Amino acid sequence: MGTRTLGKILLVEDDQGARQAIAQWLEQAGYKVEAVSDGRSALDAVDASVQLVISDLWMPRVDGLALLEQVRQREPDVEFVMITGNATVPSAVQAMKLGAFDYLLKTFAPPDLLDVVQRAMEHRRAKREMNELLPGDDKTRKIENFIGRSPQMLEIARTIERVAAFKSTVLVEGESGTGKELVVRAIHQLSPRADKPFIAINCAAVPSSLMESELFGHERGAFTGANERTSGYFEAASGGTLFIDEVGELEAGVQAKLLRVLESSMVTAVGSTKERPIDVRVLAATNADLASLVESKRFRADLFYRLNVVRIKLPPLRERPSDIPLLVESLTQRLCTEHGLPIKSVSPEFITAMQQYAWPGNIRELRNVLESLLVLEQKLQLSAEDLPAHIRDARRENSLDLESAERDTIEKTLRAQSGDRAAAANQLGISVRTLYRKMAKYGLD
Repeated sequence: MGTRTLGKILLVEDDQGARQAIAQWLEQAGYKVEAVSDGRSALDAVDASVQLVISDLWMPRVDGLALLEQVRQREPDVEFVMITGNATVPSAVQAMKLGAFDYLLKTFAPPDLLDVVQRAMEHRRAKREMNELLPGDDKTRKIENFIGRSPQMLEIARTIERVAAFKSTVLVEGESGTGKELVVRAIHQLSPRADKPFIAINCAAVPSSLMESELFGHERGAFTGANERTSGYFEAASGGTLFIDEVGELEAGVQAKLLRVLESSMVTAVGSTKERPIDVRVLAATNADLASLVESKRFRADLFYRLNVVRIKLPPLRERPSDIPLLVESLTQRLCTEHGLPIKSVSPEFITAMQQYAWPGNIRELRNVLESLLVLEQKLQLSAEDLPAHIRDARRENSLDLESAERDTIEKTLRAQSGDRAAAANQLGISVRTLYRKMAKYGLD
């Protein structure tokens, strides 16, 4: 039985020596490689079995940019990495705009190449997994800006798909900056109401004295300054979706009236006794623990249960560090495009440092850090040393904590195995040679 490969790569390089060396590096890492010398041969070789194309930019017959355009048209799932001798030329930037995953300077070392290849393969897998979660016959209805392939986020994507078709209320919980509105918008985008209004109101941003009028509307003369009848958010969202953000901020009186609307699908404007029928799906979000607010009598239990028909709990970024590489790649490309910058890349150490930071502001904080670095730093690849000091310091502290935990684990395992190195290495899932090296590092005998 043959050895399972990590994926098939088509290598396009007109320099024979470079082609042989790169192919050897990739094959030794476990990839199946088909190597050709020019773009015309590459077009004959590319098919659905190819997962990644690595191509030189300057080649005879068909150059790298022309090859990229044709590959993207024929096999859109194939990732593409460009090799260039000069990363500052406009062609390298154009390659990224045409859909290349990344580019490499021809001075790259094997670890640089393998890191980019691994990330490209992960990116491809993530896109395919996400597409498989969408309705089978309508792949154009994407979950916009929804990024993540951690188990938590994939399960949330499945929940979004399942609940989108129904009118059930959904309560999205999560810390500030975790992407609650993205989840709510995704539910609307995948629902039968996608072409109807999507109206959002942030309860924390509206004065409590105006909230009832904002939600339900008011009649002329209902209060001082009410010079004409005004429809509220519910009427504005007719036929579509109303997103009530920070719903935990609602006062008791408005909570009671909202419950009545949810149960009856009828709205009564302030200053009126006449009920108007509405057809609105309500989606709510909060960064507070509503169950705790119910226990402390600050939120109505009956409204909580009415909102909590389907509950989606968004994990903070610190609980899904495996999603950070995808988030960084996606945000980097988007921000560079928004600011008219050359598409930049980040080093593996940069990603590691970001994964070791707790991100109290979650994705919003991550985006702000990235935007600042991309705008201020002139180089084309960001490194860990470019990060703000508090993120670098967190990396060092976490590294020390991890080393301490690793030492304790090794020591306890050795004791449990009565000093048997082979048995301890087997239990730890490492080689005996690695165990000896770590024992020497931590001064264990």
